[in-house]
Amino acid sequence: MGNRPKPTKLKLLQGNPGRRPINKAEPQPKRGIPMMPKWLNEFPVAVKEWKRESKELDDMGIMTTADRGDLAMRAYLSAQIQEMALEIKKEGRVAYTSRMDSLGNEVMDAKTNPKCVQIKNLITEYRQTGILLGLDPSSRSRLKVEPRKESNPFEDFLKEGIGGRKR
Repeated sequence: MGNRPKPTKLKLLQGNPGRRPINKAEPQPKRGIPMMPKWLNEFPVAVKEWKRESKELDDMGIMTTADRGDLAMRAYLSAQIQEMALEIKKEGRVAYTSRMDSLGNEVMDAKTNPKCVQIKNLITEYRQTGILLGLDPSSRSRLKVEPRKESNPFEDFLKEGIGGRKR
């Protein structure tokens, strides 16, 4: 199985180094911050992350309304990582269990706290969603984003003309 195909916009932003034909019929989602899913409100830390990262992505000029699911997943994962990290801090990275050996003596066994494995998996997923959204340094280094043109209300008024009709 090969690499996942890159979206055309990403190829254009990176300069299409492979010189493969550009898909001119690829759907172009609307640029902007999508509406946050209602279920995310159950996780206050995830809501903070949603707001912070959606603003960053929008400021970078790469946020689209189609990125809602990936951003929601990343915000949720961030909340889970933070919660799990606090639990590991409280419980420790090593879990101790006691058992009786064949002679009837109590023996203490030490093993890695299972939450350390869980947080490792969460961090891996979090990093992968960041790559999808262009949030990791190597993804960003390949992007060339056109600066967003700020709207000027006076120019918009002149373009629209009186009564909202275009000239």
